[in-house]
Amino acid sequence: MSDWFAAHKDGLRQIAERLVERRGFGIIGGELYQNVMDTDATLCLINIEKLPNKPQAALMCTDNGHGFHDLTHAWTMFAPSEKKGDPTKAGRFNVGEKMVLAFCREAEIATTTGTVIFDGNGRRNLPRRKREQGTCFKAVIDCTQERLEQLIEYMGRIIVNPDRNIKLIVNDKVIEPRTPIHTFEVTLPTEIGDDLRPSQRKTEVQVFEALPDETPSLYELGIPVVETGDKWHVNVMQKVPLNVDRDNVTPAYLRKVRVAVLNEMHTKLTEDDTTEAWVNEATSDKECSDVAAETFRVKRYGEKSLAFDPSDTEANKRATAAGYTVIPSRGLTPGQRDNLKRAGTLKTSGYAFPTPTPYSDNPNAPPVKVIERDKWTPGMQRIYEYTMQIGKRLTGLLAVRFVHTTNNFGACCGPDGVLDYNVFRLGHGWFDGSGDDFWVKVDRLMIHELAHINEPDHLADEYHEECCRLGAKLKRLALKEPDLIRKLEGSV
Repeated sequence: MSDWFAAHKDGLRQIAERLVERRGFGIIGGELYQNVMDTDATLCLINIEKLPNKPQAALMCTDNGHGFHDLTHAWTMFAPSEKKGDPTKAGRFNVGEKMVLAFCREAEIATTTGTVIFDGNGRRNLPRRKREQGTCFKAVIDCTQERLEQLIEYMGRIIVNPDRNIKLIVNDKVIEPRTPIHTFEVTLPTEIGDDLRPSQRKTEVQVFEALPDETPSLYELGIPVVETGDKWHVNVMQKVPLNVDRDNVTPAYLRKVRVAVLNEMHTKLTEDDTTEAWVNEATSDKECSDVAAETFRVKRYGEKSLAFDPSDTEANKRATAAGYTVIPSRGLTPGQRDNLKRAGTLKTSGYAFPTPTPYSDNPNAPPVKVIERDKWTPGMQRIYEYTMQIGKRLTGLLAVRFVHTTNNFGACCGPDGVLDYNVFRLGHGWFDGSGDDFWVKVDRLMIHELAHINEPDHLADEYHEECCRLGAKLKRLALKEPDLIRKLEGSV
């Protein structure tokens, strides 16, 4: 019985060329190593040598594993792989070695179940020529000097797992195992079973420092999958859900990995790291842990940082004056803001430095008690006359009242031109003072409040300028009408 399909080598070569253009020729060596890694082999020897005066190279890969279980898999694409049911092995469709063969002029695969030769005459099976152990792949492969260097460089980026007890040697150079800076377990999507059904599985994830000439990448079982440009190499120790070309993952999967890494490695971030795209993505995810979100805030904006309060602009200035960093409205993503609020660590400047508000904005709040004129003391009457006479000459003061409220202010005034003295806070005796020190206190309080008729913000330059202007006008008034000032200060 013949198979339904046959694959054409030249057509496969075209597909493989596109993949090489994107990922570099090193993936050829990666495919050979992956096949060895998925067996029980403890040794993988790869040698590649440029042939003189030809854009070709002699390539050989030898291992000491159990060899091909079924020799037909050497030339059958998408044959049921004995590896794809095991999520801890990278093999899926028996495609890798065929991608390598697509670049070969001639090749030989000798294994424990026989030998197959590929040359200009097609394929020849030699089932009786067997190896006692492992597999040896030999080929003459189309390869320029540039591609040869890509392959050798790529193999140097392989993360050899010391726990796997496998030695990788490329052109007589041992690719030394790397020690992760951190290892943790997390549940991630994977592919399980003969049908490679999507599943969730707890797996080990390893984090490695990238070498100076390397771009941090996502790895599958030690094999580079895609460059991420993040802070570290991340090696997922199970099948990673890949696209058909096996050179990328979905944005959703990469985001899960990034969140998991951030939750484990947030204390290792620097201030510069917090502006990186992957950190912003991970800290915006709802799975970002509370401690990771808080570390992000502190590393990016400092321990003394508060969120901008659009409802209290003066509080933002008070916070800045007190040495706090006020996080701009767009300084956090909605997800980051939600995560910090959930953690309970994001306070607004209005919460930490509320601007005193004389009266409640609540329309249902009880009205303030205004002291009727017939209940004023002589001292209150004196301060009324002084404030009204001076205030009208300095600014647009319309009225002066005396109120009795537990609100935390001694006096207040606003754009409505009404100045209130709070008898509850000042005390009745305050109005009966005399002498220069007393009138300095009166003028200081009066000028402070009159300035609010034109500028409500204590910390605005305009408010400062208004206080200066009123003080200067009061001086001119005292020089021009000294008798008025004496009369007002002396009337009882």
